[in-house]
Parts: sequence; C-alpha cells; structure tokens
Amino acid sequence: YKYYQGTPLFHFGFGLSLTTFSFDCSHEVVSKGADMLSCAIACKVKNTGSLNGDEVLQVYHKALEIGSVDHPLPKRALVEFSRVSLPSKGEATVTFTLTQEHLKVVNKAGERTLYAGTHEVIISRGSPEDEHKFKVKVPHSSAQLVV
Repeated sequence: YKYYQGTPLFHFGFGLSLTTFSFDCSHEVVSKGADMLSCAIACKVKNTGSLNGDEVLQVYHKALEIGSVDHPLPKRALVEFSRVSLPSKGEATVTFTLTQEHLKVVNKAGERTLYAGTHEVIISRGSPEDEHKFKVKVPHSSAQLVV
C-alpha cells in the first residue's frame, strides 16, 4: 500500500483481538545537541476489555508540504512500532523517540534525504479512525525540529 491511491481492504496492522484497547499520546520536542533534535512520544495504552491481550502501536511518517520533488512519495511510512501485553483493565506507557533520521525520504537516487517543510507523525493501532497525529516542521537549515 506504499503508493496505492485507493482504499485498502485491510490496513497495515489490522488484526483480530478478543479484547478492546484505548490509547492517548503526547509528544515533546527534545534537544540533542546543536545539529539534532528529537521528538519524545509517550502513549498510555489501556486494555479496556475483560480478557488479557496484546496491542501494537505503530508510528508513521508522512511528508506533507516539502515542496516539489522529482520522485514519488509514500502515503505514509512505518518508522517505529511497539507491542505491549496487558492484562484485563491493565495499562502501560509506551515511549518512542523520533529523530530527523525518521523523517527522511528516499529520493530518486535511492538516498535517504531530509526535506525542509511540514511533516506529519501518525500514531496508530492499525485503523485510520483511531489515530493521533501531529505536525513537525523541518527548517531549511535542517538543524532543528519545530512542532
């Protein structure tokens, strides 16, 4: 589904669970020296069902407004994921740390390139109806992330 423009029958990460989950995420930009900043993401996952179960949180990157490029861009790219096992009514915090490396896109020459502009980070359980999204701006100097 990387470049597919239609609606997929099943989304990446789609699966059957015998229990239900909820999640809520927050993010914070963190400085990591002069040339690199990262974004810390914390998601509180709760098993709201009556059975024990596993949940997989997926983190995607999408280049939104990066100007004109001479190659196709994926609709979204999986950059991180984490599986958590929770007992009934249990909860846990799942953390991710994204760097500028996670926001790079493969260019026409096959090189991973960081484009200036607006990027979107999407945290999902596998369904587009249940996602947390936020935008990240990469300045032309690509020396810092701005949320």
